[in-house]
Amino acid sequence: MSRKRFVREGQLALAFCLFILLSFLKVGYSMEPVVVEFLYYEPCDCDPDDYEIYEHNNQVVDSIESVYGSKVLVNRIYFFSMEGQNKTLKYRVVQYWNTIVINYERVFTGSVNETHLREIIDAYLTDSVHDVAITKVIISDMWVEVGEKVNITVTAKNFGIENESFSVTSYINETMIGKELVNSLSPKHEFSKIFVWDTSNQTSGDYVIRAEAEPVLNETNLANNVYTYPVEVKSSSSSSLLGMFVLAFSFGFFETFSPCLIILLSFILSYTIGETSSFKESFSKIMIFGAGFILATLLLALAFGLLFLSTPILQRSLMWIVSIFAIVLGLNLMGVLRFERSKKSLQSKPLIKKLARKYVITYVGIFLLGFIFYFLDPCIAPIFVSMMPILLPETLFLTLAVFCLGAFLPFIGIGFFAGSISKLVRSTYRQRFKIRAISGLILIGFSLYLIVFQLIL
Repeated sequence: MSRKRFVREGQLALAFCLFILLSFLKVGYSMEPVVVEFLYYEPCDCDPDDYEIYEHNNQVVDSIESVYGSKVLVNRIYFFSMEGQNKTLKYRVVQYWNTIVINYERVFTGSVNETHLREIIDAYLTDSVHDVAITKVIISDMWVEVGEKVNITVTAKNFGIENESFSVTSYINETMIGKELVNSLSPKHEFSKIFVWDTSNQTSGDYVIRAEAEPVLNETNLANNVYTYPVEVKSSSSSSLLGMFVLAFSFGFFETFSPCLIILLSFILSYTIGETSSFKESFSKIMIFGAGFILATLLLALAFGLLFLSTPILQRSLMWIVSIFAIVLGLNLMGVLRFERSKKSLQSKPLIKKLARKYVITYVGIFLLGFIFYFLDPCIAPIFVSMMPILLPETLFLTLAVFCLGAFLPFIGIGFFAGSISKLVRSTYRQRFKIRAISGLILIGFSLYLIVFQLIL
């Protein structure tokens, strides 16, 4: 290879590299400078208001020229010159001295805000004067069954510097769900619309929700005009609903049927039963205590359930947290993991005994004791938290009712065996490891099912 040819190819390679470099620079800023026209006039000091506007706008133009350098082209035009008069007629500012015009179309009169002016210049430099986008899509439910109606909330935003009118359209795969016209959306403002998707005519499978913002005139950034969201539609079946209720009942039962809880409960019931020999009265007192206990459980479960259902965008993350929590709790119930009790937990038992002596006199006191007992007993694990992933808006209250029914059942059993409560405690205590292990296995099995079939597959 000759030296002359080698030099020529080297020059071509250098030119190609410079072209690539300039192309990358153009991504951040436009190669064309932004034109800033300043139609200035310095009035006399006898008119302080007009003179102050001149001083302020003149400093703003100097600052912009200093900061942006070659990215802006500043033209200072004397207001009463021939060119200045032509400009005032063109921009319709014949009565406004010291007007600033950006790129021959954005006119600013009076005292100009420099921060806003820079935003306009940055928009021109980055080709984002006109820029609308879909910022987020939220669906009302992560688990959709055939026949359900799903609310799809689409949010669009105007990132540009002009008021924009455009349409927002939502699709399921290639089928349009709905279309909405957005009229004159202000810069930096958002618009939200709820589209309803009826899945009655759909089959089970994976679908893609797509929301699109129609490009506006002179818009160059089209990458953010489309937003996609995957969703899975499953076949509805009465067996799945029955399975959910069975699981809720089991969780409720093991929420209450805890050896530790029954042992502490026997101490409290000794005061209740000791004051009466009537089976009917002692049974009533136990039921009232259980009602207070279940009310506390229900309120906490309802709060967690509503929180879970009201944050669909976080439901997948919450499912991971709940599943891991349930596995750790299950291992603890099986005796594989053990946690040391704090001094505060150990001190709660004397407090429960003190409250029992004070409040078992009246029915209202017994009810309040049952309510307080739920929060003070350190042995009670909030198993209901593990139910959150199976909750559905339309079956929330029914599921919680089944859960509470399962939780109340042990109280009914204790009520029938109130006369031999000590024997019941001894029998339960002998089987405590089996009871805890069964509840732990249910929790771990349920959590693994959620992780494998709902989060991974």
